[in-house]
Amino acid sequence: NRYLQLLKNNLMNMKEIFQFFSVVVIFSTVLTAQNLEPEMVYPDTLRSNNDSVYINSPKWDKELRLGISKADTINWGTYGYKEVYFEIWTDLDTIKIPHVNYPFKQLIKIPLVSSKDTTLCILRFQSITSNFDDNYVLKNQGKASFEIPEVYELANIILYLSECSKKTNNHPENTTYINSLENHFAAFKNHKLIQILNKKCSNSDFWNTYYGFRENSLAFKFVEENLTYDTPYKHVYWDNSGIMGGQFRNMLYLIQDFAKESNFREFYNQNIDFYNSLKERESKLLPINQMWDWIEKEFPQRMDSYKIIFSPLIDGSHSTQKFQKGFFKEPEFQESVMFINSTESIDSNLEYSEELKEGLMSGIVFTEIDHNYVNPTSDQHIQQIKSIFHNKDFWATKDAQQNYSSEYAIFNEYMTHSVFCVYITEHYPEKLANEIIDKRITLMERRGYHKFKEFNKKIITLMKDNPRTIFQSYDDILNAMKSIK
Repeated sequence: NRYLQLLKNNLMNMKEIFQFFSVVVIFSTVLTAQNLEPEMVYPDTLRSNNDSVYINSPKWDKELRLGISKADTINWGTYGYKEVYFEIWTDLDTIKIPHVNYPFKQLIKIPLVSSKDTTLCILRFQSITSNFDDNYVLKNQGKASFEIPEVYELANIILYLSECSKKTNNHPENTTYINSLENHFAAFKNHKLIQILNKKCSNSDFWNTYYGFRENSLAFKFVEENLTYDTPYKHVYWDNSGIMGGQFRNMLYLIQDFAKESNFREFYNQNIDFYNSLKERESKLLPINQMWDWIEKEFPQRMDSYKIIFSPLIDGSHSTQKFQKGFFKEPEFQESVMFINSTESIDSNLEYSEELKEGLMSGIVFTEIDHNYVNPTSDQHIQQIKSIFHNKDFWATKDAQQNYSSEYAIFNEYMTHSVFCVYITEHYPEKLANEIIDKRITLMERRGYHKFKEFNKKIITLMKDNPRTIFQSYDDILNAMKSIK
């Protein structure tokens, strides 16, 4: 491949490379961060007689005209989706620069000279967190799945053996699976990886380590016995590691050593039947298609795929991440990935009926799903939300505000849980629905949202027999909150 060889050996003049980019874009798809620096300097000067430079990109509404002045730099960026490019021109010259570092970031510096002054133009292709190909989209369009990925379970086992899991108060004990885990991995609690995690989780920002390690494991898979950074997910949780792939990628050599020395893959394969039984049970208690259909009747936003990632080593600490293919304003495909617990804790309540278990378990996923619909709707009502929720202490305790500090975040937390309660009223018998809702009220009050009972009652009353959707009723919902004292 002449193009790659020229890049690797640095034999081609940089100006020739950029001219080559504009003609032979087809080769851009094979480049990665391993063979192209994310920051490059255009080797020549772009000149202008009229002190202007123009910049455009395929998904922009219009071209930009920027003046060449005494300012040190012109700095512009765009979303780094596949096959995006910048076109930059003056009255004297034009160059086209494709994004050849997808899905990682790329930065180009171009000197600009006019008759009056000189400046530097910086063009940025932003990194993106996923790399869905057409086959993936075809396979997952309109589908929901329940998974215990192998490397994700490896991450959770490592966290469980460390102090990180205990610090989260998210540390199930005394199950057959956990006893088996303790027996298999007992000799590796002093592994260097565990020691490092113990130290990291002794700090106040241990949540960064926990989430960054756990969730970024989704970006890795085993190829034979080697962990490879080769899944559709390139970054899941932004922690303090400063790199794509987060804490997990940062400690990959130690994770590889732990997996090999502990015979992790043997343990995982021995428990395949157990994992499959958990997936079957999870899908039974989570009618996700019913929830998905209902919420997309209430809101105009759309998702193309839902993926439920879980582990028997998680009791809580749920989270949701959204990924997409294409330009962020016009995505070709959107997927929501939720990290939740297994059904084991709820199944341990032997007095619960199957219907009650389903309703309670559904609340875990539903209140993750509906952030994809509530948040963008709230974005259209920001000023009204700020006005009504300006007294944050009235709505949430100081502890609750540690995690949800703005008026917007507090309202969304109320709203996502209340939308779930509306869903419950429409899908379960009244007595059962009231029991599920009462438990939700207790949960929210325990979390510090002490006006949830009143908030929720107003929404349920407003939406009962209402021909308008929740989306259409947003102004009425917000106005109703003004009367809460």
